[in-house]
This record gives sequence, C-alpha cells and structure tokens, in this order.
Amino acid sequence: MTDTSSGSATASGRIDPTFDLLDRPIALGGADDPVLEGPAPQTPMLDGRPVEDPRLIAALSVPHVFTRAEVLDRSAKLGGVLRVLGADGASCLIIAASVPAHVRAFALLAGVRIGVLVVDESVAGSQAVSADAESLTIRPLTPGEDAQRSGGSALRTAVKSVPSHFEEIAVEGGGTARDLDQLMRDSRIEPAPSRPRAADSPALVVEGRTVTLAESAAHLDGLLTAD
Repeated sequence: MTDTSSGSATASGRIDPTFDLLDRPIALGGADDPVLEGPAPQTPMLDGRPVEDPRLIAALSVPHVFTRAEVLDRSAKLGGVLRVLGADGASCLIIAASVPAHVRAFALLAGVRIGVLVVDESVAGSQAVSADAESLTIRPLTPGEDAQRSGGSALRTAVKSVPSHFEEIAVEGGGTARDLDQLMRDSRIEPAPSRPRAADSPALVVEGRTVTLAESAAHLDGLLTAD
C-alpha cells in the first residue's frame, strides 16, 4: 500500500515511518503479529446501532487484539477518510485526550501517513492548540450529539456491516462534526497509501515541541506492543 509516485525512501532520501512500522513487516510475513489491544466496548454496535442479540453481545463484549494487518487497515482507512474531509489542506489534526488508546494509535499513524501535523492533546504539553476552521479534531461524540452522517459524494454511500472500532467517535472540521464510525465503514473511501516525505518534515507535537518525521518513528513504535 505504497504510493510509488513518491519514489523509494532510500533513493530519494524521503521516509515514511508508518511504512517501516506496518507495511514492510507485513510484506515480510508479520501480518498476523498481535500489536495493539483495544478495550471491550461498553455497548457493542453494528451498523451504528446497539446490538440486541445476547449471543452477539457476548461475542463482541471482549477486548480486541489487533494484528499488524488490522492496524494498517484501520490507520490507512482513517487516513483516507481524513483526506476526503480535507486533511491535505488542514493546519493540523488534533486528537482529544479523552479518546480511547487504540483510536489514538490509529489517528497518530493515519496523520503521519498522510502528512498532516498531529497534535495529540494527551502528550502535546504546552503546544496544545485549540481547533480552528482549518484543523480537524478526533474526539468522542458527546451524549445526545447528532453528528452529520453524510457530506460530499464520497460520503453518501452504503457502509459495510462490520465493527469499525471507532464507535461513538466524531471527526470535526469547519464547524461540522461527522460520525467517524459511519465514515470508516464507507466502502468507497480508499485507504491512504504510504507517502514518503523529507525526514525533517514536521510530524507530531510531543511534550511542547514539534517532532520531525524522522524523530516520530520511535514515538509511533511505542504505540504498538509487538513482542
């Protein structure tokens, strides 16, 4: 899942830490490596609705261990969603401190993959910023919030009947909040390919400073728990 138009990282001096962390190990046979754990959902959902079948509730009410292939699938798909919503022109991607750890991991990987500056409020420190008209924010849906479920033509489609692992999460930009669970199950939004960039490109805001793409590799590696 690499954008070959960017050229190889070795030949051009450009890098993508998400490719080295996910795509390359998968190509070498590590697709099934368990690398991230998600919590059991408080309210199991399918198709954006709470599950009522007791057997299905029991099956879904357990922690989910994500393989490396699943992490690539979820983070690359999120990257595609963010690009549809305008991330290529966004000032930054803000990840609220209150989102679950697995959502934070997917969002960090997605943001770095597509090249938007990521501000993780849980570790940003003094450089934490407020959302503006040119930023995107990933945050929990608030109780009773009716997030928009449609937008441009790419967002008005049927969705896959599978768990997205983004239930009760919204992505907000330009004053509009959208249901990220719905968008992540939209079968017409393409996953974002790897896009190598200059190693000194700004990537993350961590502990009060902006971390370059090259420096972000260690931070991203720490998100995963591979043996």
